[in-house]
Amino acid sequence: MKQKTYSIIIACMALLGLSGCNDWLDVPVEGQSTANELFETGDGYRSALHGIYKSMASPTLYGRELQFGVIDFFSGQYDINVNSNDLSNPTYIAAGKRDYKDAKLQPLIDNIWLAAFNAIAADNDLIKHLEGESGNKFSEGKMERDDILGEAKAIRAFIHLDMLRLFAPAPIDDDGGNYIPYVTEFPNKRATHLPVKEVMGKIIEDLEQARELVKPFDFSPLGYSASVSGEARFYNSLMYGMEGAADPTSVDPFFLGRGYRFSYWAITALLARAHQYNATFDPSSLDKAKAYALEVLDATFEGANATKFEPFKSEQFNFAWVDQPEEMSDIRMVGTLVMGLYNEKQVDEAGLERLFPREKNQHSSDLFIVNKDGQDIFKTISGMDESTTDIRSTRLIYEPKGSYRNFLSTKWYVKERNTMERDRTVTILPLLRTSELRYIVAECMARKGDFEGAYGLLNTMREHRGLNDYKLPTQTTWGDFVKDLVREGQREWISEGQLFYLYKRLNAGVKRDNGTVKPLTKQESVLPIPAEETK
Repeated sequence: MKQKTYSIIIACMALLGLSGCNDWLDVPVEGQSTANELFETGDGYRSALHGIYKSMASPTLYGRELQFGVIDFFSGQYDINVNSNDLSNPTYIAAGKRDYKDAKLQPLIDNIWLAAFNAIAADNDLIKHLEGESGNKFSEGKMERDDILGEAKAIRAFIHLDMLRLFAPAPIDDDGGNYIPYVTEFPNKRATHLPVKEVMGKIIEDLEQARELVKPFDFSPLGYSASVSGEARFYNSLMYGMEGAADPTSVDPFFLGRGYRFSYWAITALLARAHQYNATFDPSSLDKAKAYALEVLDATFEGANATKFEPFKSEQFNFAWVDQPEEMSDIRMVGTLVMGLYNEKQVDEAGLERLFPREKNQHSSDLFIVNKDGQDIFKTISGMDESTTDIRSTRLIYEPKGSYRNFLSTKWYVKERNTMERDRTVTILPLLRTSELRYIVAECMARKGDFEGAYGLLNTMREHRGLNDYKLPTQTTWGDFVKDLVREGQREWISEGQLFYLYKRLNAGVKRDNGTVKPLTKQESVLPIPAEETK
């Protein structure tokens, strides 16, 4: 078996003194703190956890490249054939051609790998120290210690899953080879590269442990309160009758902002994603994926006076009747968002105002033009054009002033006038949505031959997106269902980094520039592991 020596060293100071959306993030540090000093207090553990989340929100990872950046060029979501002098980034052009050996693109791919495993290394250091702790250092005792440990294990599984989805074949194309390591030690000197099936087993094992560790907090009155709605998860707006709502100042801020963390609900959603990916290896994973997805979607919380809340039930968008990006509210659709990351400097670090401008000018870019027409995104498989009725077309993409059919994602539009709304939206980096969970359930139904149930779910989703007058006809073959599922995914996840994984996992047909539709080849779907890792 291939063995690799890792010499990744994480500076403790990189995990400290970081600002963010909650007060608990601002743990002061004096002097040059060592690792041992960092973990002398519960606040140090809190700061270390935040530092890892923050590293995930960097532009190299989910702050750009694995969100709306290079990964959506891999999927062909953006038009690289635009006749424009502004389309001058050779790295992204090579990514759009899936030329992974290109001299400009290779360093970016290598940096994604390095940043991911750096985050994993810091995470493993945190886990190592937590596993040797009782609850004595933490304000909420063992429950807080277990919650941080559970979140850390979920982070480890999450990043490894994405590295596997990028740098190894999908299970449907598995060749039994060794591709990526599953790193659990810090420092790690000999990380063995493993087969896809074995890595999946370790991912699921970590997630199962993580879920049980965070459960005591998330099933407490305050845990329910912090997750009861999108407003609660992401904006700390606690609902009347829920724990802490009467006096929010009495709540330790560390336990708020639950949408930015791997809560029980986020971990359960991730388990649904992982089991869906694993179903090729283990048919029982299909039922598990469906069960985990439904557990989140059907969750019911109880507040004062036996009031019932269903935090993940709604698929409604709050901007359906507003047609200008500047006027839209809740463009992140937080009610449908189970988890995201937070980056208060997202506008500047990701270059959003240049990449998603209000109007076309000499300072803007044509890089991220949604290939709406080239990919037939808003045409049904039968050829019906739904671009004037589907909210995802009329509201979630826009044309900058002065451009013609250069469609950009509204999700990353930076408001000029309403700065409060701007800061509530563009700082959130979506990772897990309820829409994905519903598609998982639909896919599981279709794989078991229940096409009527599967299309019932797809059509319910479409109704919430303005398509009340046209229901997709129920197809009765797996191949036809996949075409419809992929088309909905193309609309749902514009500039959210999910389409490449969808195509790859399903071996789905992808429309090429010459008009042909064929699945990604292995050379197109598997990124090259950095050369240094293969020595």
